[in-house]
Amino acid sequence: MVVKKVYGIGVGPGSKDMITLKAQKILNNTKKLFVPISKHGKTSVAYEIVKEFLNPETEVVELLFPMCKDEILLKKHWDEATEQIINSEGEVSIITIGDVTLYSTLSYVWHRLKDNSIDVEILNGISSPFAAASALNIPLVEGDEKLAILPQGKDLENTLEHFDTVVIMKTNDLEEKLKNCKELTNNKEKYMIGIVNRVTCDNQKIDFGKMDEIDFNLVKEYLSLAIIKKIKE
Repeated sequence: MVVKKVYGIGVGPGSKDMITLKAQKILNNTKKLFVPISKHGKTSVAYEIVKEFLNPETEVVELLFPMCKDEILLKKHWDEATEQIINSEGEVSIITIGDVTLYSTLSYVWHRLKDNSIDVEILNGISSPFAAASALNIPLVEGDEKLAILPQGKDLENTLEHFDTVVIMKTNDLEEKLKNCKELTNNKEKYMIGIVNRVTCDNQKIDFGKMDEIDFNLVKEYLSLAIIKKIKE
C-alpha cells in the first residue's frame, strides 16, 4: 500500500480566519491528517487552527518532530514520519503553521516524499512576516527596497548594511539578538523596529518604535518576530 497523494497545507499564522478556502475544502474532505508536534503531550498550534474544519471521522495522527539540534535524531524522526505517510491509503494531509515553503518543518518530509516519487500538492498559507507587517500597519518593502528574512537573527549586523527591511523569526530571544547588534544600538535613530507576538491570534501583542522605545517583555517566546526598517532620509 502506497499513499496516492499528499497535501501539504500551510494553515496561516494563528487565526482560523486566515486559513484559505482551498485549505478548508481539502481539510473537510481529508480522511487522514498528520499533525507535527514538538513533544508528546504538547498541543499543536496548527491543529488548534484547523480542528473545526475537519470531518468528525478524520483520523488524526501525530508526528513527533523534536525541536533540537541533534541531526541524527531529527533525521530518524523525519524518516519515520515519511514512512508513516507513504504507507497510508488514499489521499492524506499534513499541516504546518504559516506557509509550507518558508522555514517549515514539513520541508524535510516534503523532500523525502518527492525522492520516493510521491505526488505532493502544496497549499500555501499566509506567512507570519506578511501578517506581522499588516498588524503593524506598515509595508514590508516599497519600490526598489530590499528585504531579508533571517532565522534566529543570524548575521544581523552584516545584513542590516545591505537591506532596507530585515525580518527576524524563529527565535525566543529577540531582545538579546537586537541588543547585541552594534549597528542597532549605536544608530538608534536610523531604524524603526516592530515586534509581534502570536500574530492574528486573540492574544496578539505588538509594539513599534525605535530601539530604546520597545517593550521586549511582549516577545519572550518562540512565536514572535521582529521587523527592522531603515528610516528613509
